[in-house]
Amino acid sequence: MSKVYVWGTGLILSRILEYRIGLEKITAFIDNDETKTNYMGKKVLRPDEIAVGYDAIIVASTHTIEIRKQCIELGLDMKKIIFLYNNISMQDLNENYCLVEEILGNEYADIIRNRYHLVRNISKDEIIKPFSDKITETPMYQEDYVRVKTLSLVADEIRENKVPGAVAELGVFKGEFARCINAEFPNRVLYLFDTFDGFEKQEAFIEKNNGSCNEVFIDAFKNVNVKKVMGKMLYPKNVIIRQGYFPKTAKEIEEKFAFVSLDVDFEESTLKGLEYFYPRLAHGGYIFIHDYNYGYFDCIKKAVKTFEEKYRTKLCKVPLCDAIGTLVITK
Repeated sequence: MSKVYVWGTGLILSRILEYRIGLEKITAFIDNDETKTNYMGKKVLRPDEIAVGYDAIIVASTHTIEIRKQCIELGLDMKKIIFLYNNISMQDLNENYCLVEEILGNEYADIIRNRYHLVRNISKDEIIKPFSDKITETPMYQEDYVRVKTLSLVADEIRENKVPGAVAELGVFKGEFARCINAEFPNRVLYLFDTFDGFEKQEAFIEKNNGSCNEVFIDAFKNVNVKKVMGKMLYPKNVIIRQGYFPKTAKEIEEKFAFVSLDVDFEESTLKGLEYFYPRLAHGGYIFIHDYNYGYFDCIKKAVKTFEEKYRTKLCKVPLCDAIGTLVITK
């Protein structure tokens, strides 16, 4: 292949770059963000700058539907486009699996293909309580239905059982899941812990050397905008931002917690999160640990195991089959 473009420069890219395709095989990147002109030493094109004669375009983004629409409007050859994800839809958009196998290998082609096997699910009339509009309008609803639905059911349990305490998220990123927490707990204080400027450098260096992530993954979490995160909150008056390195940012907080989301991606930070929040978790409360069952993040399982061994306790654990394998812990 002489000319391969990758559409997307974020987290989805980090899951294939080096693992499935080398940087040297990528001619250029494509992104709708006009501020991006160069990425990883390669030129970043706008969609209308895509030159003819390309051999393949890999769509490495969760905005699949929007990008597909752009491709059609631009008159691009859909048989030369590889869609890695299609979120909640059961329709596979890939038209040429010979191309997928050639670019990304047979193993990954099978992973993509098998995502669209149908399994029996809840009927469309929603036997269990449906979401409110405050949740269905969020991108997280489309991208990670199981995780968001479980949060909704857990919130019901917490309310019905009158579990006391605030709610919190450690590892906020762009605030999509924080918005869901804020929506489900409109009458509780929500603490948001994050540097809002990427990972701690030494921990990122260690995890990169351990093979848990790559430079693209690390870069994707930099320069997060606190104002934009707060703009997503439905009840912003309940939100307390704690910006900086955890657990220093948790000093002087005298709270029990009814619900906590830990989404910090790395082993040491996950362990610190458990060490702080588990003793403060009210009986009947829940902790969600993201990335627990995701292949590239064995470090999260190690953190949970270390916690259990260090404090000689067996956590009450239930793994979820959501997009990136959340672990639910309760007391």
